Amino acid sequence: MVKIFLVFLVFIPFFLASCSVAESPKGLSTDEQSPAYSYQHKGFYLYSKNLPFENYNLAIMDDSSFNNLSTANQRLVADKLLAALYFGMPKKQLDNLIYSRKFISSIKKGLSEQKNNLAVIENRLNDSGDDDEEFNFSNYPDGTQETSKILARFYLLEHLDKSYLNFWISYVLTSNIMFSPAHELTSSHSPNIDRVYNRLVRDMRKDATVYYSTYLHMISDDNWRRFRSPEDNGREMMEIYLFDFDDNKVPIAGKALQNWSLDRDHDTLVIGLNENVEPLSLFNTTVYNGDDFYSELVKSTGFIKGITRRLVEVYFSTFTQQQKQAIIDQIVASNPNTWQDILLQIVFSKEFLLNSDKPKSIEEVFFSLIKNTHFKHKKSFFSHLSRSLTTMNQASMKYKLGKFSEVPLDTQSFSNYHKFVRENLLIRASYNSRWGWGWDRDLLIPNEIFAGIAADEHKKMVERLVNHIFISTIARPPTNEEMALFRGHFLTIDNNYVIRFRLFREHENYSERRDATITIFEYLSRLTETYRFKKVSS
Repeated sequence: MVKIFLVFLVFIPFFLASCSVAESPKGLSTDEQSPAYSYQHKGFYLYSKNLPFENYNLAIMDDSSFNNLSTANQRLVADKLLAALYFGMPKKQLDNLIYSRKFISSIKKGLSEQKNNLAVIENRLNDSGDDDEEFNFSNYPDGTQETSKILARFYLLEHLDKSYLNFWISYVLTSNIMFSPAHELTSSHSPNIDRVYNRLVRDMRKDATVYYSTYLHMISDDNWRRFRSPEDNGREMMEIYLFDFDDNKVPIAGKALQNWSLDRDHDTLVIGLNENVEPLSLFNTTVYNGDDFYSELVKSTGFIKGITRRLVEVYFSTFTQQQKQAIIDQIVASNPNTWQDILLQIVFSKEFLLNSDKPKSIEEVFFSLIKNTHFKHKKSFFSHLSRSLTTMNQASMKYKLGKFSEVPLDTQSFSNYHKFVRENLLIRASYNSRWGWGWDRDLLIPNEIFAGIAADEHKKMVERLVNHIFISTIARPPTNEEMALFRGHFLTIDNNYVIRFRLFREHENYSERRDATITIFEYLSRLTETYRFKKVSS
């Protein structure tokens, strides 16, 4: 026991030497001035609390500005925000939140609280029962088992809360060039997906800064399995995080990393003893070894600008370079320390919610639709989704350089994108509340949407159903032309509008209501706005 204690005493100085304590970052309240938030490694902070929304420089949507929008635009903005967060709400729930006049503040507040029961969710994801398991994650060596479980977790999370935010940010980052596990490479393996993603989640749970989480990733086996030589790794880190494409710096970076290598035996990172001892000039300072290289990189003036630019490119892909730069400058001026400081500043910004018209990623379409329509999965559904992403060229965590900033819209990619959304989400209806998979017929189109309409008022029934499905799916009512189209299709015009689909029946078997809804979904599956965020008109 005495020996163990003596070993512990010997270890303490080495730990404290690597993590110095300095003055806490500006903006922290008194109760946040704990030693943990003062730890530094070679001059960068390891932990920091997130910025409050009022400290963002980019103009942020609040309750007042949201409530001043027209009713139609309120719904479009609400739907865009939720979809960007891979979330959605059934029409009635969303209506109540909008009518409360506290939509924005409610979402913000929820993201700072813990509501989801993570233990229950993880048990459901990892159920190993033979016949009664809820999910069947195919164990193929293509990474789909790992990615499908990550995707299914979003499906199970009922609330937009603090833990949800950590999962979402980690997914966005691992889909990006900055943290992609690059599973397509022979040197990267399925566990790398969980290693990179889970490390980011854990980092955010501990309030790790963007500096620390990036540093930890860069010195990991996972990063070296993607960029496998000193020169390649050094070059890519400068290009990815700093947008520094100066080839003259590559040999210098390679010299600093000369004792770092990827051993092809199990693709393991090995740091040798042949460390460079000559002073090298990089990042406007002097570096010697690999730790210096990575530490000084995240401390350099271009780092925050670079990572912000990577994320702005994703959410403002259709903006001009001048417009993007103005957004980057405003975010950087707010002195962000965490990934939340950057990503929430983007998706809650008026610039994004009102003016962005980018193509939606499959995740932004998929999770919005399944939440909006009370979707019920089948066991293998998320394995099917994960494999289908490859055919759309939107595969999760696969590509060496991450997903493209814009959704691939070439003919083949978009054809597979449309095919998946149409066949697996929109025209796939469950038979009733207990059987089948797809959107829940009983919950999506309940009798209450026809309240106040007599059984022979067929025209009103058609209009009520079409309006309900449009708003539930694309957050807007049908145009006059679209309503006329469906009235003409569903009704045989006579003196008293004879309906082709009997939409209202007292007994349970109202399959014709389901068929009419599928017809509406067929139309919606062909609309551009199903796959693209709309700019909100004034």
